[in-house]
Amino acid sequence: MQIRENQLPKIKGKTVVHQSMENLTSLKIGGVADLFVVPEDLEDLKLILSFCKRKKIPFFVIGNGSKLLVPDEGFKGVIIKLGDSFRKIENHKEEIKVGAGADLSTLINFTAQRGLSGLESLSGIPGTVGGAMVRNASAFGQSLSQRVLSVKVLNKGETYFVLSDKDMNFGYRTSTFLAHKDWVIIEVNLALSSGKKEDIFSRLREIRKRKILTQPISFPSAGCVFKNPSSYPAGYLIQQAGCLGLRMGDAQVSHQHANFIINKGKATAQDVLRLIEEVKKRVRDRSGISLEPELEII
Repeated sequence: MQIRENQLPKIKGKTVVHQSMENLTSLKIGGVADLFVVPEDLEDLKLILSFCKRKKIPFFVIGNGSKLLVPDEGFKGVIIKLGDSFRKIENHKEEIKVGAGADLSTLINFTAQRGLSGLESLSGIPGTVGGAMVRNASAFGQSLSQRVLSVKVLNKGETYFVLSDKDMNFGYRTSTFLAHKDWVIIEVNLALSSGKKEDIFSRLREIRKRKILTQPISFPSAGCVFKNPSSYPAGYLIQQAGCLGLRMGDAQVSHQHANFIINKGKATAQDVLRLIEEVKKRVRDRSGISLEPELEII
C-alpha cells in the first residue's frame, strides 16, 4: 500500500510514513506500519478516520502496545495513538472522567492523591485506559469493569455514542470492543470510593513490590501471554509442562514468571509465535488443557 504525505489530511498532530513498530510495543518487536498518526484532538481523529474510510484503508488503535504483537512484515494500514487532549483526567467527588489515551498508572496516581480507591490492584499494568478497557484489565481479583459507568465512543462513520456498563459485555480479558475494531474509545467515566490516602498508597506499594519480585521487568515483554483457564493458572501449567526457559531465537519463556515471554535481544514476531505454539503443545500434551493467548496479534 502506498500512502504519500501529499495525500494525507492536514492535522495538528504527528504523522509518520513508514513507521517501525519496534519502539511502539512493549515487546520491542514489529515491522513497519504504512502510516503512524498521533491525532492531537477530536478534530484530528475525525479527519484520520474519514481518510481511512474514504481510501478503504484499515486502521488499528494502540495504547502503549503492552498486549500487542506486530508481525515482522508490519501493518498495511494506519496505526493511531491518541494524543494529548485524550489524556485529560477530571474528577467530581467520587466520579472520574478520563481520556482513553491516559496511562493507567497516571490515572491511579491521580486518584490515590485524592483519596479515591478502587483501582489499586491494577497498579503496574503498563497500558492506557483505552487499552485496559478493551481487554478489561484485572489483577488480584479486581477488574476495571467493576468501576465503569459509561464509555464515549467514536466509530469509523465519525458518529458519537455512549455505552453504559451493561452494553460492554465485559468478561475475563474481553469486552464488546474486541468485536468492533472500527470503534475508537474516547473517554471513560468511572465510579470510585473514598478511602484513606495512607491506606491507598500502602496498598499500591505492596502491589508494586509484589510485581517487582515476581515479574521479569528487566526484559521487554507483553505481560501475561495466556489467559488463565478455570482449572489452574496458566503459569503453573506452563511450568509443569517443563517450559521454563524454553527459547525460540531470542524469545524465551521467563524463568521468573512462566506466563511471560521475554525478548532477550533481537526476538522476531515469528520467534514469539513459534514459542507460543510450542508452549501450547507441551501444556496440551501434559494436561489436556488448551491455552488461549490473551496477547493480541495484528
